[in-house]
Amino acid sequence: MKPMKLHVYAPDIFSADAVGNHCFGIARSAARSGLPVQLFSQRFDQSAPTVSHVDQLFTSITADDLLLVSYSIYDEYLDRLLALPCRKACYFHGITDPALLREFDPRTAELCGAGIAQMSKLKAFDMLIANSRLTAAELKTHTGASRVAVVPPVFSDMPAFGYSSAPRDFERRSRNLLVVGRVVPHKKLEDALSVVAAARAQGAEITLTVVGTMPNYEYSKYLFNFGRELGVLDYVSFAGMLDDGDLFFCFDKADALLSMSLHEGFGVPALEAMQFGLPVFARSGTAIDELAAGVGEFHSDEPLDTVGRTIADRLFDNAWRQRKAMAGKARALETLEQASDRVWLNLFNEVTRTANSI
Repeated sequence: MKPMKLHVYAPDIFSADAVGNHCFGIARSAARSGLPVQLFSQRFDQSAPTVSHVDQLFTSITADDLLLVSYSIYDEYLDRLLALPCRKACYFHGITDPALLREFDPRTAELCGAGIAQMSKLKAFDMLIANSRLTAAELKTHTGASRVAVVPPVFSDMPAFGYSSAPRDFERRSRNLLVVGRVVPHKKLEDALSVVAAARAQGAEITLTVVGTMPNYEYSKYLFNFGRELGVLDYVSFAGMLDDGDLFFCFDKADALLSMSLHEGFGVPALEAMQFGLPVFARSGTAIDELAAGVGEFHSDEPLDTVGRTIADRLFDNAWRQRKAMAGKARALETLEQASDRVWLNLFNEVTRTANSI
């Protein structure tokens, strides 16, 4: 029988994007396990020799191959992909609630809504995989699947997990909060600004660094105006998109990661922060809850000024920070093991042995 080849597809594959990074990571993992692998996409880094246009997928894949589809938003190619004669697995990253995007990004909200409406079709895949238990539950609800495998969207060879972080300076008078991720509406950066304002109102020298692209002009303008009203812009740095070296410098200089996001399918920056020995402060209700359980500090319905005061108190408690650093590094190692090459190879072998098992 012809050896199986793995075909990995996502609508967009860019190295600076979480889904793209995940696709590249799967390809590296498959290659280490001895599987031939090819990536396909509609839009991708033209400089990436391992990615071909999706049209070539339909002429090259055979019944002996395995297709892994990455799903996080409406995909116009889904019906054609499901009609292919090979075994098929779907990796689900989660879809943002359209209501969180509609005010500042109506087009993306529309695509997210269409993606949610399309999710019932995913039950036709031979295997479903999700990035967290939260998204697995969502997938089961929309597909009726009895089983969804959970594999974190990270790999031990990602640069952050091989970096030796600098020693922490616990004696500084100031503390820096770090936000990492695209500056988009559902991330609720306005709440992060309010938290900083509340902490500073207590006399705490708290600053904020925001790392990530700012693709939405209207939302970015709103944030700057809001920060100006709060009087905190002098204490906030919008660093934009950074290369790994500059990003790791920000992690080294930070004292905690802050996430006020209303939707996280997993939360890679939180895991990276734990690897760096940083405590995680997050709004509860997202997948960061399960990722950083026992390590992070979670806030749900508390007023933002209360959250700001709590964070200020915790950041100046050095014994607390050191305990969280040890727990976070241990959790990071545990999470990476859940996405090892062995885990992926076992899933690939399973889906090629058993079709229509969902």
